[in-house]
Amino acid sequence: AKRLIPSAPDTSHTFSPEMPPLQRLDEAMGVGRRGFCPEARSAAQQRPATEGSRGEVLRVYKWSQFHGKEEVTEFDEAHFATEGLFSQNSSEGHKDYQDRIRAIHLRKKGRQKADIAKDIGRSEKFVAKWWQKEEKEVPRPWGVHEYLAHEMGRNEAGVGATSGASMTEDSVSDTATRWRDVEVRRKFGADPAIYEEILQNTDWKPNTSRTRDFKSGAYHLGYDRYGNIKYEGHQAGKYEQGLSPALDKVMQRLFAEYGIAERASGIITNWYPDGKGYLGSHRHDCWTALFSFGHERILTVDNTPLLMQDGDLCIFGTQRHGVPIMPEVSDGRITVVVFFYPNKMQKKGMWQTISDPDTMAPSKPLVTMLQNRDLVAAAEERALDDSAELQTLIQCGFARDSAEVALRSTGFNVDQAAELLLLMDKPGGALQAAVHSEADKAPSPLIVVAKTVGRGRFKKAAPSEPAQISASPSCCSTAASHGDALLDSTGSDTDEALARRLQLEECGAGPAAVPQDEDAALAMQLQMEMEEQDPTLVAAQFQEYESQFVMEDAETWNGHGDLMHSGLSREHLDIKTMDKATLYSVGHGDMLEKDFWEVLQCHSIRVLYDIRPTDYRGELFSRHQRFSVATLRSQCRSRGIFYKSMPLGRESAYGTLAHIRSDEGRHTLVELVWQGKRKHTAFLGKDEHWQDDPRQVAAELLTEAGHIVEHVRSDGSTQRHETGITYPDWLVREEERLKLVEKKRHAGELGTVQKSRVTRSSEVVAAGLARPAEEVDAMQEMRNAANQKELVIAQRKLARYQRLAEAKGDLATKVLKNTPEWILEDARTQAEWVAKKKMEKEALKSGTGVLEAVDKLEGESPGMPSTSASSSMSRPEHSHSSSACAAAASASIGPEQPIAGAAESELPQPSSHDFPVPVTETAASAEAPTPVPDEAEGPKRRSWRASRRSEATPPA
Repeated sequence: AKRLIPSAPDTSHTFSPEMPPLQRLDEAMGVGRRGFCPEARSAAQQRPATEGSRGEVLRVYKWSQFHGKEEVTEFDEAHFATEGLFSQNSSEGHKDYQDRIRAIHLRKKGRQKADIAKDIGRSEKFVAKWWQKEEKEVPRPWGVHEYLAHEMGRNEAGVGATSGASMTEDSVSDTATRWRDVEVRRKFGADPAIYEEILQNTDWKPNTSRTRDFKSGAYHLGYDRYGNIKYEGHQAGKYEQGLSPALDKVMQRLFAEYGIAERASGIITNWYPDGKGYLGSHRHDCWTALFSFGHERILTVDNTPLLMQDGDLCIFGTQRHGVPIMPEVSDGRITVVVFFYPNKMQKKGMWQTISDPDTMAPSKPLVTMLQNRDLVAAAEERALDDSAELQTLIQCGFARDSAEVALRSTGFNVDQAAELLLLMDKPGGALQAAVHSEADKAPSPLIVVAKTVGRGRFKKAAPSEPAQISASPSCCSTAASHGDALLDSTGSDTDEALARRLQLEECGAGPAAVPQDEDAALAMQLQMEMEEQDPTLVAAQFQEYESQFVMEDAETWNGHGDLMHSGLSREHLDIKTMDKATLYSVGHGDMLEKDFWEVLQCHSIRVLYDIRPTDYRGELFSRHQRFSVATLRSQCRSRGIFYKSMPLGRESAYGTLAHIRSDEGRHTLVELVWQGKRKHTAFLGKDEHWQDDPRQVAAELLTEAGHIVEHVRSDGSTQRHETGITYPDWLVREEERLKLVEKKRHAGELGTVQKSRVTRSSEVVAAGLARPAEEVDAMQEMRNAANQKELVIAQRKLARYQRLAEAKGDLATKVLKNTPEWILEDARTQAEWVAKKKMEKEALKSGTGVLEAVDKLEGESPGMPSTSASSSMSRPEHSHSSSACAAAASASIGPEQPIAGAAESELPQPSSHDFPVPVTETAASAEAPTPVPDEAEGPKRRSWRASRRSEATPPA
């Protein structure tokens, strides 16, 4: 029957030759060209009032998508009237990568070079450079994460989308399919009853915060500064058919117009009670259709604010999107999100307009697609009517409707269809229900049984209602005669025919059927055995089996991201209930690099968890560069060792004992046990001796739970950890000490570290002056970040390096190169914040009012070092090209860049971050800045030190 179905003709290619590139979403919506150049952005925000074609400004909203970045956007009449298909990108790097992939895709579709260049708005030279390559050969510009170069969906390791959408045989998941054009449909599902129906009938639960790994795309769980799970500012729920009859009609319209398979889509709901509810910017590994119901809220798509009103629909690919905080909104809003993977027909329209932008009436390409789909359905129906399989089942005495359902469920396999009909063909039984359920598009119980046929002689009786699987002897005899006829016609007793005959004999239709008295005796024996057993014991055994199955499901993990990202894992996994494992404890101390790796090799360590504590900034300080996080990650990768940094004992969480009691601490120990059950796993500490290292707390808790911990010495020998140790005093009082330090730091009373006489000696000072400054590649530091959390820490650290370099000048120990514009902006912000705090502190000491000191600071800010006025003297001219300068400058307006030095707030942290970067494939370099001379030190003193440093030679 499938061979008789004509295939849908290949309509037009992805782009029509006469169609120009689509208009950008930000320009069409009147919110300016965002995400590229600050000059263009500010000019767009200061749009002249004479532009009357867009109408009056109807809404003005304040919104914040990222920490410390508040924006104000005006929405005019044209914004609410504009709908259709638009292009949009996060940055110039993403646009470059997308156009490269598009050129390759269009070349495979048979397009010519000139047509491709016209379609994507590029030169023929650009197309000629990329169109002959394969997708995997295309380099990723800076800012385009590695997982975006993979195919959509889950890869072979199980890493990918967790949206609930499933792929079918017709689904398309190549890299080119990721970037679908953004489509906006106004009032697509406008119905005032939908919001209240979903709100009242949905079981709402808080949604955990998460971020993605930049390489694999796996998810990491979000924690606050104390180590507790961080929740998003909205409630999440599951969509079920019948919760809202009005929404069900809208969903059916969506599925029909866009050809989305309901059975292969995943649907969720999000509730934002007021303007404080938010959703961090993130991506999905599939296409998304998003409905908005209730009060109007902003939806950001690749940094572009789109004001969604009640009933609006937005369809996009893997673009970044999120819901920002809007403090002026007090009413609620619900989004219904449909995740799906495109099929071949949908892919043909992913980069071209398939609807008339004025009337939204179906255009000729869309009408052609729908006609082809109807023709295929009609051809399938005709092929089913004329199929020999259907006629065979009708001749056996089965009803036509039941036979059609059985054939569709078994893929036109007449043997399996006959078995299903024998099992389920009962008047008023499951098969008749299956026929009606197919007409209502509801899941058919027949399909459930079809999945169990052929898996064993007894597994076919799987349905919960025994009455639905009983077979009548008449049907069995009819099928038996048909089976004998098939056997005689073929002339050979095949295994399949023999199995079918034995199956029919079990139903009582053949000569080899078991006598009824033997059946009765066997049933009586089983009943007696069940009565002899204790019901409580039987129930306990089944409960134990169930718990084992649940534990297996909870421990199902691919090894990427966080194990406890799953709610099932958080609910059931604990180190006390998990199977016992053996783990190793190792500390590097002052060991040589060679000795350290030899120690790990002696014990065949394949997994290394770095649990060394960090400071209040979240940075890990190591006395030796060979044991830094970046170096260890690189070395482990080259040696085939899985490395993961999960610090225990952060200063912001008040030390190891307090941190390990939090959610993050417990989850880290669970991951260690999970890895230890499968591979030789070690956790890393700072000190060589475990008695002097905080890792003894983790070893103690693991041992108390029944696991084995072996402490590895520097010579390779081990010492088994015994429970009942007494923690040292410095570890017990750590929480109290860190809380006191935090109070002093906030009050500005924390003094500088007192240096010893050795570090203040003239020899040490001279050696420091003679040592050349360490150059830090800013772009490479950010590329080394594995996820959003590490990226934020790296940005703040680089901004601090830049601030200190501008303040100390030639005496700086670290200077940045390849510094993007937003790092310079953050450095200036840090300098202003530090100067303001110093002025407030001096005002409190001298008795001057704080407000007068702040006013004085603002009046003198143009003359302050490393601020806006001195930047013309201290900041060098960059050697960027014009395009690279524009791309680098775009980063300075990226809302995802945090302001260093600012206190933590309740604003959302980005959950999936794509930092904008220069699009040139070679790093843009910048010279070290020349600072303004310090008046207190004097120009002669500084010139003497500078000359001493330039004349000194670095030590061998």
